[in-house]
Amino acid sequence: IMGQSKSKVFTQDEFIWFVKNYHPIAVQGELLLNKGESSIRKARGGFDPYLYTSLDQKNYDDKNYYSLLSGGLKIPTWYGIEIKTGYDQNTGEYLDPQNNVPPGGLWYAGISVPIGQGLFIDKRRAALKQAELYAQSTESERQKLMNDLYFDAMKTYWYWVTAWNQYQIYEESVELAETRFEAVKQSYFLGDKPAIDTLEAFIQVQNRLMNRNEYQLEYQNISLELSNFLWFENNTPLVIGDSLRPPAITDIELAVSMSSDSLSSVLKRLADLHPEMQLYQYKLASMEVEERLKREALKPTLNLNYNAITEPVGSNIFSGFSSQNYKWGFEFSFPIFLRSQRGDLQLTRLKIRDTELAQQQKLLELYNKMLSYYNEQENLKAQVALFFDTVNNYDALLKGERRKFDGGESALFLVNSRETNLIQARVKLVELIAKYNISNVGLIWATGTLFTI
Repeated sequence: IMGQSKSKVFTQDEFIWFVKNYHPIAVQGELLLNKGESSIRKARGGFDPYLYTSLDQKNYDDKNYYSLLSGGLKIPTWYGIEIKTGYDQNTGEYLDPQNNVPPGGLWYAGISVPIGQGLFIDKRRAALKQAELYAQSTESERQKLMNDLYFDAMKTYWYWVTAWNQYQIYEESVELAETRFEAVKQSYFLGDKPAIDTLEAFIQVQNRLMNRNEYQLEYQNISLELSNFLWFENNTPLVIGDSLRPPAITDIELAVSMSSDSLSSVLKRLADLHPEMQLYQYKLASMEVEERLKREALKPTLNLNYNAITEPVGSNIFSGFSSQNYKWGFEFSFPIFLRSQRGDLQLTRLKIRDTELAQQQKLLELYNKMLSYYNEQENLKAQVALFFDTVNNYDALLKGERRKFDGGESALFLVNSRETNLIQARVKLVELIAKYNISNVGLIWATGTLFTI
């Protein structure tokens, strides 16, 4: 940004380009999307097939009491059914009869089916669904971050514009006061003006120098604040230097205000449009998944297991397959009082209700914030128009007073008074124009769509 040979107007669009592409918060927004993708990848890992094996041996007094070898593959599925296949090889002098297998071992393949708890939803499916919702919410979270970042950045930009233009007004006022002081002094030497006029003219120079220095300091400080938003490649911070300046107030066009019809349309869609409201929707959807899982815990646990078994013969492990060779069973459990499960479900429902209330409150706040910015914008638009006329009228009064002063029909005090009124009106006009543009930015921010500019 620094190092240019001459002063260049730094427009709002150029400023926002730097913010959008290089500000650390903008980069963090992109990282949020990566976090969402990673959460889905992690949750999908719950459905990954996995290998397992176990070996349990006992040797004592030079005897092989037993050796139990088991291994296989399990494949979880989305529907809660688990497919598995494996191999058992057991030997030993004191082997438990139920562990006896043919010399070649036993192969088995089967399924485990949840009939009760886990039939419609389980922890794995709930985790994946919530991860998908989180991944979708990261885009809304990024939009919220960018919406807030743009608002803070653009407000600071308009403070910068205000400070520079007000500083320029007082810089010009100092030059006018110094020129008049020299003219009055020459008139005094020629005997046309009394000495007290030179003193009054000099005091006016001093007062305006004081005001100019105050506005210069304000401009320098707000330039530093604006620099907080300026970054470049490799996280390099940038600084606003003398090579850049804001646009002059005469070159600034008022932003187009939102019509009442557009306002009504946006207000109707605010619950779906604003990223903060979208985040509430994703949060509630995730909590509803959790509620389903808690309701599922009220059911008894009933898992059916079936495994077809066969003794491998030669290289074909299925050559000895028979429908008469199988192993099956079931697992059943059910807490009698369900106090823990009912308590969990009630807590989840209370959380949902709490979130719904917070959502309603936030929607009302955003609704009223939009109306507030809209009312402010309409009021400021009228004030800006009024002050344009006020500045023109003060300018006309000053020109008339100067002509009378030059003709000896007026006093220097009246000229200074008229000029001071004009300066103050111009300073106020700059402030009103900046406030109007900030209110326009604030209205778009309240809709949650400022990041789309």
